[in-house]
Amino acid sequence: MPSDSIEPFSDNWAYLRAELLWLDRLLSMAIARQRHETKVVDQAARSRVDRVTSHWWKGLVTLEGETSYDSPAEHPRSRSTTPKASYQQQLDAKIQVSQQRGVLLGVPSLCNRLQLSVPEKNLVLMALAPEISRRYARLYNYLQETEHPSATGLPTVDLILRMLCRTDAEWRSLRRCMTGDSTLVQHQLLELRSTQADPLLARLVRLSDPLVNYLLADRPESDALETLVQPSTPHSPLPTPHSLFPIPHSLFPIPHSPLPTLSAPSQNLWSNLILPPPLMADLEHLCHRVQFAQQVDEDWGFASGDGTPQTVKTGTIALLCGASGTGKMMAAEAIAQRLQTSLCCLDLAQWHPNDTPRLLQEIAVQAPTILLLKSAQYWFGRIPLLPEAALQQFLQTRQHHNGITLLSVHQKHHVTAQWRRPMNPVLDFPLPDRASRLKLWQQAFPENVPLDAAIAWDSLAQFVLSGGDIRAIARDAAIHAAALKTKLTTEHLVQACERLKGKCKKGQKF
Repeated sequence: MPSDSIEPFSDNWAYLRAELLWLDRLLSMAIARQRHETKVVDQAARSRVDRVTSHWWKGLVTLEGETSYDSPAEHPRSRSTTPKASYQQQLDAKIQVSQQRGVLLGVPSLCNRLQLSVPEKNLVLMALAPEISRRYARLYNYLQETEHPSATGLPTVDLILRMLCRTDAEWRSLRRCMTGDSTLVQHQLLELRSTQADPLLARLVRLSDPLVNYLLADRPESDALETLVQPSTPHSPLPTPHSLFPIPHSLFPIPHSPLPTLSAPSQNLWSNLILPPPLMADLEHLCHRVQFAQQVDEDWGFASGDGTPQTVKTGTIALLCGASGTGKMMAAEAIAQRLQTSLCCLDLAQWHPNDTPRLLQEIAVQAPTILLLKSAQYWFGRIPLLPEAALQQFLQTRQHHNGITLLSVHQKHHVTAQWRRPMNPVLDFPLPDRASRLKLWQQAFPENVPLDAAIAWDSLAQFVLSGGDIRAIARDAAIHAAALKTKLTTEHLVQACERLKGKCKKGQKF
């Protein structure tokens, strides 16, 4: 379904109403089933023992031609004509469009932040519903056969498992989500109320008050969510890696290992960039976004429209597209040099997928001002190595950090359209034209290189090469000249070109 045809939720409460419609349908089917089974038992039972043992004989005594089961794991529940996956996909699309339009949604933000599964999300919604309406408390009491004045109206673990699970595997998986090892319990967002003697199935499930307040807010704020999931450091603006990947601490024997950074070289890289003027202007503006963000947001008032503090996206995520050697790396170095900071450069093709959580941790902790991710298709391509929620969290974190994130690929389509939307600008680095190649050849040699005065620069410029190709050929030719203890000539350059790129024909004369 095209995103243009999807209407976003107007606010967080509009989203909650849509989710509660789903819960209403689920509850209505459960109540109808329970009424039917109660009717079957009432017609056949002759004593209290018959009622207690009904789960043994209901499948054998059929009053209306249909066998009845009591176990949710064994009961072949009737399926809706509309596939549930289709509903979930439509809801996810509407959530995604809403988030892209800046509509803050509490439950989806929580799920993205803690990497919750769909069953865990539904668990949160079931526990949240009695906080919205007492009607859900009465329905839960009926389904749990606890219709007495002192009943709390909170769902039990047993009710949640019966409502949300269709198979034994789903039952075991969701049960683990309500034990001490689960993310929700570890962050003290989910409480299991009971006496010490109660089995897990009998315990009442309740959300913490701060989480309820966050989920029911008109505009759930990201800072409030960070306070919930990081109570020890409530003002820390960066996520912990465990929000993206629940990795044991034992995998990180060293708390923080520095990311690879490149210090700015002494020469002026900006003047050495040979790129089309519009591209140079775009790169210049990237620097301005960092240099003048504080003045525009704080002094000129863009950070608070009507006096209410707002979360401003001060970070820039840019996509650099171009073949190897077209200047993407040098442009990143030039930006870092202009901003007087180091460049953090990572080639994702060289990182094993198992190391990705540690990499995300270090990026979050060290928060480099200029971050260059080469081979970005490994994260943002058709088959990404990271979950979608982890990628969204990474982009959101970098968008709220006053810096520049540069993603480098050879061609724009290597990054899927879904991920290109938050990337602005998208910059194309073309192969240099003949005039640019002439400049690249002439600046490819340091001052100390002994050059032959008869080098045919114009003839060299006719070969279609990237700036990286030209620099590599120049260095290889210099090595050949040094070995022969002669000046560097056009012939040395042609031979180097033949060795490295095969761009020139063997023995071609200028």
